[in-house]
Amino acid sequence: MSKETADILGDWQIFFFLGLAGLFFGFFFLLIAAILMAISWDSGIWKLLFTLAVLALTPGILLIYLGTKKRKAGKDLENLAELLRAYRRIKISKVAQKLGVTEYEAEMRIAQCMDRNLIVGHIDRTTEEFFTLESIGHVIPMGGCPNCGAPPDRIVLIGEQPKCGSCGAVVGR
Repeated sequence: MSKETADILGDWQIFFFLGLAGLFFGFFFLLIAAILMAISWDSGIWKLLFTLAVLALTPGILLIYLGTKKRKAGKDLENLAELLRAYRRIKISKVAQKLGVTEYEAEMRIAQCMDRNLIVGHIDRTTEEFFTLESIGHVIPMGGCPNCGAPPDRIVLIGEQPKCGSCGAVVGR
């Protein structure tokens, strides 16, 4: 199954517009039931239409609620993708702190952003950082520390001041 086919069922717009259709038919049945009740109280058809109205309004309201909830979740992922693009590289713990969630949940949200093609990048397991694909082209090759000889403990991007993880000395380029 292609990605477009799989995404259509999770689209917030389908839930929202089906909910609007339920509300439309529910209010339509309610209006007809009210008219029939006013014209002829003895007729039992208004009870049937009233029941149909309730049966249409209830899922309509629920579907609108689900649609707006899915839309908010999608907007949150888009905002996260913008944040990740702006930082180029960011620690997972920092993302979790900004979102107010655990590191695992932050990692899952980053993975959702990548699955939905909102952002392209990868998570470096050694440093627990997320890198955008654009930032990978800005990596500065680093040798060992001139003071203590320790190997570099992290990737350095253009515009960053590299420091040795062992002795704390600023490593020149």
